[in-house]
Amino acid sequence: MAEALTPILNLSSLSLYKVKSNSISSLSNQKERRNEVLKQQKEKREQIISQLRFTTKDDELIDDNKPQWPPRQHRKNVSTICPIEMMLAEWLFSIPDDFSSWFAIPCPRGQRCLVVVQSNRTYVYGKYNNLMWTMYTSLPKQTILYCIYDKRSSIYHILDLIMWNGQDYSVQFECQCRFFMLTSLSDDTRLKSHFQILPRMKLEDKEDLIAAEDGYLFYHPLGDYEPGYSPLVCWLKPFMIEEILRIKLTYPVNKPVGYTTAQAYMFDEQSNRKEHEQQQQSF
Repeated sequence: MAEALTPILNLSSLSLYKVKSNSISSLSNQKERRNEVLKQQKEKREQIISQLRFTTKDDELIDDNKPQWPPRQHRKNVSTICPIEMMLAEWLFSIPDDFSSWFAIPCPRGQRCLVVVQSNRTYVYGKYNNLMWTMYTSLPKQTILYCIYDKRSSIYHILDLIMWNGQDYSVQFECQCRFFMLTSLSDDTRLKSHFQILPRMKLEDKEDLIAAEDGYLFYHPLGDYEPGYSPLVCWLKPFMIEEILRIKLTYPVNKPVGYTTAQAYMFDEQSNRKEHEQQQQSF
């Protein structure tokens, strides 16, 4: 009889995650790409679970070569090694068929970052895996949080849970499970005053979206955490909500000077962002 599955720490999915050449994909085939990514992620989870079912305790005792983070050869320079890249949002070009099941997160202005706790020090990495600063926190060791840092308030607003206290949530856990686990930490005193979990809502309640300072992130409930741009995580500015989602916001929203349509704005921003990323990669 197969052994019951228990939570394990498999850092092979996190350690030195290979950089993906993820330029912003064409928005016109977003629906097809979304379905393909969901299919691939489902197959990947089924393969991992199948492997775990036939892993015995004896096998685990024999296998003493399990990957660890940081890898031994990099432990002296741990601060320069970011174990995983950010999962970045695409523009939401049109409403998905199953959009009522998606999550919406109202986002403040700030800097996207990965907060990584290793040993007794916490490292904060930027969008391009650059180490921004280090600090001391009360967070448990082997924890990775995806955040927006607001320098005005010195608050890290938590978007997603990648690892907590050694438990890897990046591969075997769908978005809805990660969000459930993250919400369960809302009363954890180790977060204290410098970490706050951003509110998230199912779009079934779309008649009353919480006001967003910068914009809204939309997460597919079945999506895994995967570094790079993903069609399972999408983004809209508040001034696009009524045009794209047909939802009238209950707070005042100003459109940029020269704004014509949401799609024209998206393509302009997409072009500018791609040029900026190519410049960053050339350094």
